[in-house]
Amino acid sequence: MIETAINSKADGLTFNSITPKLGVELLLDNPLVEFSETQVNNLVQLAAERGVVVVRDQKMTPQQQADFAYKLGRPLTSPINKGKLPEELLLIQANEKSKKAAGTGWHSDVSSAAKPPGLSMLRLEIVPEVGGDTLFADMRQVFHSLSSEMRDFLKRLSARHEPRGHYLYLTGAKRLEELPSVNHPVVRSHPLTGDGAIYVNDGFVANIVELSKVEGNALLTMLYDIVAYSVDFHCRVKWQPNTVVFWDNRIVQHRAVFDYWPQLRRGYRVTIEGEAPVPLR
Repeated sequence: MIETAINSKADGLTFNSITPKLGVELLLDNPLVEFSETQVNNLVQLAAERGVVVVRDQKMTPQQQADFAYKLGRPLTSPINKGKLPEELLLIQANEKSKKAAGTGWHSDVSSAAKPPGLSMLRLEIVPEVGGDTLFADMRQVFHSLSSEMRDFLKRLSARHEPRGHYLYLTGAKRLEELPSVNHPVVRSHPLTGDGAIYVNDGFVANIVELSKVEGNALLTMLYDIVAYSVDFHCRVKWQPNTVVFWDNRIVQHRAVFDYWPQLRRGYRVTIEGEAPVPLR
């Protein structure tokens, strides 16, 4: 169930809500790197319930961030670091030489994996004076905004996810065909809350398996339009130096705003392996 709260305390974590149903900002007494196992578990549960968790003023080294990732679960690794960074970290950066920035379309991280990420953790060290926000969309609210007939129809469908774009590059593969594609349910159930959420995104989904290409494209366009234009289902995170944001890819999509050129925006992301998506019954 999607809970509504403005200011609250859940299992020892105090937070302010960003919107009534999506996103919270933690108010901490101790830094993330000192979190106990209980606090980490509570953080994971809070992300499952509210989708996005923002934590300010968190100074840590890349190695400390990599070490913290293992408290969250099993992090994905990148072969392209080649010793420059811990293999668990991905450099996120755009500067005066950048013609574009990563993640500027709505997507869920690496949904083409057989066990796609649960949590992602992004820590920005340098941010532009203004701009460079990240938008998040609540895919549970997208699902519940549909008619009961459409919800029942979508629960019977699956989508083909392909390892496109930057993920192909990050794996070290030369061609798309070297990496497997995978089918996931169009509506998945969250393992911690039981919430149902739409699980298709324009970044990775190729087609709806049970429908013709024309039918599938029409359905996907409708869903993507709801994600893009239903601002009541969005929250917007404004970054500050040393801000950490966690988001649960099972229930949210996100997109970066590249409105700050030629300023520098730099940080590091960790993605935590989840489980094979289970369809909502």
